[in-house]
Amino acid sequence: MNQLSNVETVSADRDAIGSQASGRLFASRDRATGQCVFPPVPARSPSAHGYETVTLSRIARLYSFSVIHPNPKTSEQPFVVIYADFPEGARVFGRLLLPQEQRPLVGMPVEARIAEQGAATTYAFVPAEEARS
Repeated sequence: MNQLSNVETVSADRDAIGSQASGRLFASRDRATGQCVFPPVPARSPSAHGYETVTLSRIARLYSFSVIHPNPKTSEQPFVVIYADFPEGARVFGRLLLPQEQRPLVGMPVEARIAEQGAATTYAFVPAEEARS
């Protein structure tokens, strides 16, 4: 999907948020509580020793969404941002790329798409059925 080039990049090491090869996002799991957090805790963080890196499931569920209507002067089209819940317990914020005629629905299955842009990694969500094409 070329729409990923319109998604804001995340300033992180290439492998910090996910792998384009596997198409999966990474998170950190607290060793003491089991709670998953995204983005992953950086290796250089003083608390890194208390976390392990986990690979999130391929499919998440849309928890909530908002349609953003940019200022008309920008000539940008409205877009959707979401929170997606993964089975591992991580809740991830990102952009949802939808076909023009489709509307977001709470509970719908979504899948992350990951792309490399220079030294940064970017991601967006697509409906899970879309991701198979």
